[in-house]
Amino acid sequence: MHKVIVVEDDRIIRRGLCKAIPWEENGFILAGEAADGAVALDLIKKEQPQVVVSDINMPFMNGLEMAKQVKEVSPDTKIIFLTGYEEFKYAQEAIKLRAFDYLLKPVTGELLLQKAKEAAAEWEEKVLKDKRFHESLPLLQQHFFQRLAEEGSSQQMDIEQELANLGIQMAGPYFSVILMQYNSEGEVQDFKDQMMQLAEALFASLDSIVMEVSMNQLAILVSLENDFDGTKAMLAQELFDFVKQKAKQPVTICYGRTYANLFEIRKAFLEACLAMDLRHIMGTGRVISFEDTVSKVEQQENEIVELQVKMENQIKLGLPDKAKQTLENLHQAILETKAMGLADVRVLALKFSTMLFFEIEKWNEEQTGSFNSSEMYQDIVGVQTLPEVIEILNELIQRWSEAMSKRKGKNQFSHVDQAIEYMKENYQDRGLTLQKLADVIHVSTPYLSNLFKVEKGFNFGDYLLELRMKKAMELLQEGKVKTSEVSDRVGYSNPQYFSICFKKYTGYTPAEYRKNF
Repeated sequence: MHKVIVVEDDRIIRRGLCKAIPWEENGFILAGEAADGAVALDLIKKEQPQVVVSDINMPFMNGLEMAKQVKEVSPDTKIIFLTGYEEFKYAQEAIKLRAFDYLLKPVTGELLLQKAKEAAAEWEEKVLKDKRFHESLPLLQQHFFQRLAEEGSSQQMDIEQELANLGIQMAGPYFSVILMQYNSEGEVQDFKDQMMQLAEALFASLDSIVMEVSMNQLAILVSLENDFDGTKAMLAQELFDFVKQKAKQPVTICYGRTYANLFEIRKAFLEACLAMDLRHIMGTGRVISFEDTVSKVEQQENEIVELQVKMENQIKLGLPDKAKQTLENLHQAILETKAMGLADVRVLALKFSTMLFFEIEKWNEEQTGSFNSSEMYQDIVGVQTLPEVIEILNELIQRWSEAMSKRKGKNQFSHVDQAIEYMKENYQDRGLTLQKLADVIHVSTPYLSNLFKVEKGFNFGDYLLELRMKKAMELLQEGKVKTSEVSDRVGYSNPQYFSICFKKYTGYTPAEYRKNF
């Protein structure tokens, strides 16, 4: 049986709606009646009805004002408005409030019953959909972390969108991940639920989300105000102490470093996983940070690896000045650690020289053969010292920088400008991603992403959001376009996600913006 509440200030009409219509014979329980919106609101909050049948023009609180507040106290309730012909001006406002239907008085009992059944059916469909999503959420979360852990998957994942699909929005500006590993002695599901509840209780006041990684592991995604690791260490220790006190079971808690971009949360997760993988060496039943798992020597060796990766990326992104500085840092790191023999140094030189040859030829329009790559390869093979290698690589970086400068001098319309022009013309494309944009203008995705930041001072996602939101504001000001249509016309397939983005950008929901502006 579905609950229905009747709200009507005219006592005779209200009695007729309550008594003359066979509610119970048609699957409804008359859960209450009210003469104005204020009384009805308390009743709706208590009963959580599936359907409310309400007049619009009432004393104390009219139906429209009541409907606005119903969205807060009973968001799934469906409202059917009844009103006279002379009050049809309220129809537009009722539509904005997403009322289920708007019927003119006098209305027949058959029509009202039919509309109530349709409203109840829509309520059931929504509840069933929400239930299915809730039931599948643990598997969706596990799948998210599985993809996050796969090598190279972060380049294919729009992590912010993936989290939004899971109903997650994080403000930042810094992000990290805390992992909690537990072993239950009793029922696994019951213990997992207890761990989830304890973690959610501790982090309730923070911008964070507790997610399921596996049956014995939870991840807490945390927004932080700064990148000072002391805050995160304190949170991890508080979680450990809290769970230990409440659950009386040993847990291991690990956390990665802090990052300034949401897409880098993958790094924080993998670092926390690495620390967790070493718990049998470091000790279980304790808090372990990623930094704890790396000794001083390992840190120095890792620094050399990180610098090599950094330099590879800088070459791919077209940043000769930064590559030159990284090469110098790499030189110093190798000298300090003495971790590379001559053979390793030559391999390193061959790798980077090959990358630099490619970049020089790509940017050099004249193709005059200003240097002989074969001869330089021979020079690299014959080097006897690290300074010789560094000198050769510095020369190649200089040639690359000069070739880039010549080409850019001839072509003032940069890749970013081309990208922006394309975005202005195609912002409504739902499939418009950085990868697609890079393909259109024939550059690599990392290279284009970096150019946005270096040349324009903003990133691709922020600019696309601004384009879409400004167009959405224009459409909403016209007053004739539905929010769902606006969402579709600016490139969003999900109106709910569009509304979240719009409010985050403007401070107003689409309905509030349309009303106030």
